[in-house]
Amino acid sequence: MSGSATSFSNKVKEELLKNIPRQRHCSIAQIAVIIAAAGKITPNSLVVKSDNERIAQKYFTLLKKTFNINSDAFKDKGFFGVSVSRKEDVYEILQAVKILNANGNPNYFKGIVSDVLLKTGCCKREFLKMAFVMFGTVNAPEKGSHLEFVCENEEHADQIIRDLAYFEVKAKKGIRKNRFVVYLKDKAQIADFLRVVEANVATMNYEHTLIVREIANNTNRAVNCEVANSQKKINAALKQIEDINYLNECIGLSNLPDTLKGVAMARIENPDVGLKELGELMKPPLGKSGVNHRLRKISELAQKHREKDA
Repeated sequence: MSGSATSFSNKVKEELLKNIPRQRHCSIAQIAVIIAAAGKITPNSLVVKSDNERIAQKYFTLLKKTFNINSDAFKDKGFFGVSVSRKEDVYEILQAVKILNANGNPNYFKGIVSDVLLKTGCCKREFLKMAFVMFGTVNAPEKGSHLEFVCENEEHADQIIRDLAYFEVKAKKGIRKNRFVVYLKDKAQIADFLRVVEANVATMNYEHTLIVREIANNTNRAVNCEVANSQKKINAALKQIEDINYLNECIGLSNLPDTLKGVAMARIENPDVGLKELGELMKPPLGKSGVNHRLRKISELAQKHREKDA
């Protein structure tokens, strides 16, 4: 398993590896995925090796629980392995996971599990759990929405897409460095996948982070909107004061009509209040539209004088 032990992707895998299926056929589905991903078959043995000790431990436990077979655990150059060397045991396992053909020889199985093992919803679920452990990664929600399976071939990718579709999770397929990639980029679909594979703790953490981010984004949008509106009001007030000062220099405020003079004086004395508050300061009080109308008249009058003086 790549990445640090504390990454969100690894936490999901750790949670999935703790689960041991209750039904024998579901355990066989998981065993089939592990063998298809990391198994090596020789005439006398079946060996599974992984750089993740927990996968080797899970496989060892599944073999014991499902077949009551004795296997040997080993460590080799940073890899953790499980070996079954008794010929009859190897045959029993390979027959159960549907890897043997009619002649008793192993089929090509890189990543692919026989669809015969995936007829029921519960087995499809267990297949997806172990497929994610062996081939999948998912970004932490704060780092963007992306979950993927990296597959050796297109048939393997199509099998994962079919089983995801069974649970109404719609994945897409692409190619990267000669490998097929099955991926999800929709936050809701990723949350649905985590629920499907019963990664309950990861699902709660994922959705909690999304909620917190959404609240933060909404707050930022509201603050930005409020700041923009405040700036708009300040710019409007500054323009109004500029027009009033121009008229004062040009003709004197005392020469304005009384209806405009009152608003002009109120604005000069209260440069930082909004139109509604400005109207409330007038005697008698004016509504917001009334104040706006008079300030617009002042602006038009100032513009006429500017054009005359130009």
